[in-house]
Amino acid sequence: MNVDRIVAVILRQAYESRRNLDRMMDMLYWPVLDVFLWGFFTVYLSRTGTLRPGIVGFLLGGAILWGVFRAFQRDMTIGVLSDLWSRNLGTLFATPLTVWEYMGALLALNLAKTVAGVSFAALIAWIAYAYKIFPFTLRLLPSLLNLILFAFVVGLAITGLILRFTTRIQGLTWSFTGFLLPVSCVFYPVSSLPRSLRPVAWALPTTHAFEGMRAVLAGKPAPAAYLVWGLLLNLLYLAATVAFFHWMFERARAEGLLVKQD
Repeated sequence: MNVDRIVAVILRQAYESRRNLDRMMDMLYWPVLDVFLWGFFTVYLSRTGTLRPGIVGFLLGGAILWGVFRAFQRDMTIGVLSDLWSRNLGTLFATPLTVWEYMGALLALNLAKTVAGVSFAALIAWIAYAYKIFPFTLRLLPSLLNLILFAFVVGLAITGLILRFTTRIQGLTWSFTGFLLPVSCVFYPVSSLPRSLRPVAWALPTTHAFEGMRAVLAGKPAPAAYLVWGLLLNLLYLAATVAFFHWMFERARAEGLLVKQD
């Protein structure tokens, strides 16, 4: 990989994001909206006397971490879509830039945006609800890393599908995480699911990340099993997705779809 080419793609995306209100809103608005939504819900529960100990931390922590996952996956795909919409993707790959340098640049840029977004959401949670997630940051790091890795996997898979089947299916960029939300156990434990759905939940790295998060926020050591299983699942899905993306990209390039995405 050529570092100069990676930096060039990062700068190109960063310049566009800086002057694009939609990108800034996506990075800051939606994570903060989730914090306010679940914060108001916990206020309501506290006034009805049905608020169980620790539920505030579980709901707000889940909202913040889910915002990380959703934003990272969405921004990975939008980075490619922006070049498709502007008819720039074919031009980029007419240069010596490789597809993995391009995706590596998007990964690096989205890591920076994720740190900014989660920090801002955590700050709002502290100001509005006196909820402090910062002291748990190091202990939550394994869960965050598993979420980011799986978000990259999902974003890479969706990008491959869009390259192959064109922008007619670009709606997956914003909707796919909605399918994962109910079975990722973001706001409730796996035991809350019907027995038929529990194997599906345990097959997702997101579930292991949020089960680990709840253990940490409850003041317990995060079980190593959640980290290990989440990481193993991520590596398995990553290997399959890299092969899938390479196949989709080569098919798209062979059929001239990199310059014709309608």
